Amino acid sequence: MKNHFYHWVLGLLLVATTGCYDQDATVDLPTYNKRTAITCYLSPKDPNITVELGHTLPYFGKQTSEIPRIGDAAVTITDVTDGKSIRIPFDSSIMLYRIRAFALPIVNGHTYRLEVVLKDGTSYLATSTVPPAVKEDDLKFGAYRIGKLTTNSWGGQEVNVGLELKSATTLNGYYYAPKFEVVLEDGLGDFYGTELYFSNEGIAEGKTGDTLRYIFNDRIFMNGFGGGGTATDPLILREASGAFWVMDEAYKERYLRDLQISDNPFAEPVLLYSNWSNGAVGALGSYDWVEATLVP
Repeated sequence: MKNHFYHWVLGLLLVATTGCYDQDATVDLPTYNKRTAITCYLSPKDPNITVELGHTLPYFGKQTSEIPRIGDAAVTITDVTDGKSIRIPFDSSIMLYRIRAFALPIVNGHTYRLEVVLKDGTSYLATSTVPPAVKEDDLKFGAYRIGKLTTNSWGGQEVNVGLELKSATTLNGYYYAPKFEVVLEDGLGDFYGTELYFSNEGIAEGKTGDTLRYIFNDRIFMNGFGGGGTATDPLILREASGAFWVMDEAYKERYLRDLQISDNPFAEPVLLYSNWSNGAVGALGSYDWVEATLVP
């Protein structure tokens, strides 16, 4: 009898507990406050000065790829170093503010101020100092080693490679990043290449009067993950080619945030960097780069 009573009580508890999951709950969504969003990135290499101006969209609710643009604002850029200003017109064909850069050249080391005034009189300001130019010989090989060819479990060939890239002197407040592909040559004169990966996407803060060191230490797969290889020892380091980037903090933050959320449907919401006044989001940043080929 006691045993039957026990099972009867347990059944009631299970029903009651299961029933809790069928109940609806109403949760208030966070309050959405529309904010002005402004994005502009300056470079001596860019033939245009482009400003994207719009409003933020709510994170919750129906999502859309349409960005609410603002096309009736007064957008002015000033070279603070030279004191010259120009108005940037709105181009309705691309829904952006754009002007050719020859109207106000973007110069390394110059500081630029962007001012946006909305139709209702609300204004926003941001400044950026364009990083110093980098030169082709600002990045060189340091120490390196090339291992022996081995056959991996997929039947392909691989080799352990360790190498160091060293910058010339850099500056505090700017960030430097090499984006290079290394090329190896085997005993038959055939070439094999792969991209060099560094920590933090290769972005490192400059050190005034000092150099930066980028370390790569990993396996290089000669022909993918199977099929057998044809490379022969000895392997030698032939060259590395790519681009050496320099950027200010605003452009660096944009680059890292884009990588954090791109092609990732499970990405958490990120706190976007902003250097605008008056509560606007987005950034005014600047960058430059040089293409180079390094040889040992």
